[in-house]
Amino acid sequence: MGFRFLDKEIGGYYPGSMTTICGAEDSGKSAFVITQINHIAVDMHIPTLLVLTDMSKRIFLSCMAAYYCGIETNNINALLDEKKYQKAIKDYFRLLKEAPLYVVNVENQEGNVLKMLEGLITSNGIKIVFVDQITPAYTEKHEVILTSWKSLVMKLNIPLVATSCTWSYREGLEGIKPALCDLCQNDVRGQDVVIGLIKYEQFNIYCDETGQDLHDTIGVEILKQKGRHKIRKYLLPWKCLYLRNHTEGEQDEIRLSSDCKIDILIDKFDFPIEDN
Repeated sequence: MGFRFLDKEIGGYYPGSMTTICGAEDSGKSAFVITQINHIAVDMHIPTLLVLTDMSKRIFLSCMAAYYCGIETNNINALLDEKKYQKAIKDYFRLLKEAPLYVVNVENQEGNVLKMLEGLITSNGIKIVFVDQITPAYTEKHEVILTSWKSLVMKLNIPLVATSCTWSYREGLEGIKPALCDLCQNDVRGQDVVIGLIKYEQFNIYCDETGQDLHDTIGVEILKQKGRHKIRKYLLPWKCLYLRNHTEGEQDEIRLSSDCKIDILIDKFDFPIEDN
């Protein structure tokens, strides 16, 4: 997986299993997925499918490049246009075009979409699927979609890693350090492993019971075997999983259709760097 403590605790992703990355909005879920895809598809050359539901093409490529190249920025929208990063990003894009990575941007994840993705997975020898994000909250529809995805990966015998927002309404608990169990509106069902990301500053919590500084820190909790086994949380520096984006404005919202191979996506994207 690329994160040593997760490799130790859960041993990686297993065929036919479902791992869910949970967290409140803006807690680093998409960033976690992007770092994983860089490791699995770009570095290890394992055929990988990424299903996007609400991230634009420009933001997706910018985040992939920023994490791989170690670029820290407060303006992810403009990253691809900044001249000081152009050589690093160009070199990364060369690697990315050679990676067996496929990307599909969809607005829903039911019915014909699952059938289409099953054909894509089978015809391209996909070994792992990432979905960002399954639904915006834990609802009845969320449970139906989880069941559908779980059935698909069991049928194809490949791992699925999906992000999903947790419920974060905690009236009366302000200033009390949250745990994954009290951020979920319903029990977490249908998944083999749940990795919870908790950004404490979202809850006005800046130190733990031992006095450790929690500024710019993400707490990680792991639930295994459908919640029956809970593992002690880890603390990660915020920058490991999160890129801030303070720029609002027009974004590239072009949806991807049948052109799902990453090199086709890059060729269709109006990238500002020219080869020497």
